[in-house]
Amino acid sequence: MSDAELPADKPSLWKKSVSFGGICEVVAFLALTGTWLGSLGRFGWVFDLLSHFRLQYIAVCASVVVFALFRRRTWLVMISLISLLWNAQIVQTFHQTAEKVETKTAKPLRVMTFNVMTDNENHVAAIEHVLKADVDIVCLLEVDETWRMSLEPLRVKYPHRVEEMNDGNFGIACYTRLPLKSSEVRRFTIWRLPSIVLNLDHLGVPLTFIGAHPIPPMGGLSAHEWREELSQIGAIAASIHGLVIVAGDFNATPWCDGMRLLCENSGLQFRSVDPVWPPTWGLKLPMMIPIDHVLVKGGLSVQKRVIGPEMGSDHRSVTVEIVREK
Repeated sequence: MSDAELPADKPSLWKKSVSFGGICEVVAFLALTGTWLGSLGRFGWVFDLLSHFRLQYIAVCASVVVFALFRRRTWLVMISLISLLWNAQIVQTFHQTAEKVETKTAKPLRVMTFNVMTDNENHVAAIEHVLKADVDIVCLLEVDETWRMSLEPLRVKYPHRVEEMNDGNFGIACYTRLPLKSSEVRRFTIWRLPSIVLNLDHLGVPLTFIGAHPIPPMGGLSAHEWREELSQIGAIAASIHGLVIVAGDFNATPWCDGMRLLCENSGLQFRSVDPVWPPTWGLKLPMMIPIDHVLVKGGLSVQKRVIGPEMGSDHRSVTVEIVREK
């Protein structure tokens, strides 16, 4: 066979396929849709699940802006830039939600919430971290029977406690040095997961503390129960005409629809001088998000908010200093 009769080279698989740049454009466009579908959280649990990742969307949108400029895709530049600004303004809303207050009263009330994680084997370090914080109210989550002996130092340090440790990953324990007038374990929705309500006295003023850990909204039923529990906790706060603090692992970011349900009509707010958007869960993962919170009501404000170090849990502790503004 002569050279003239040789068959033409077959197109390579790469040439037949969509170009690399085209694939990147499709991936970028799909990634940007999370920004907008996440804004439809009240219309479905999947949409609300997408809303949690605003910090990741900011990073993705910024990268897509650069990619689109390089590719000279005007339409993609516009969409990604608008998406970037949309996510940034949502996060900015929770950067500072209260002003610094100079008070001449007693020292601030210090509160810690910490999901220690049931499978955490580093009990000693976790409990030492709590003891060192020396807060007035401690709310520990995911404490089960394996944690019972490890919690003894907290029982010694704090005169009042309520422990509910027979609920697997949803065990909860609260400790306080404030005078305790009464306490109650409330169970919401069909899952009957415990939340703790403490009626305390703070400098002669009634104070209600609620520690909670709603189920993660990872499916249709669990998302419905998650929303229902947050709504019911909000209803309790709404019924109290005084000082209220709600703390825990809400499995909710500040900007998701579940958080809206908790705060709507309840009077609960972040009221924090420091930003509440830094992640508290999954700090070793790309999908890290802020889901551990302290909310207040009744003229209270958070003047300092500190995220703790890694202590064997997939969560970090959140410690706050709270004062009365009036």
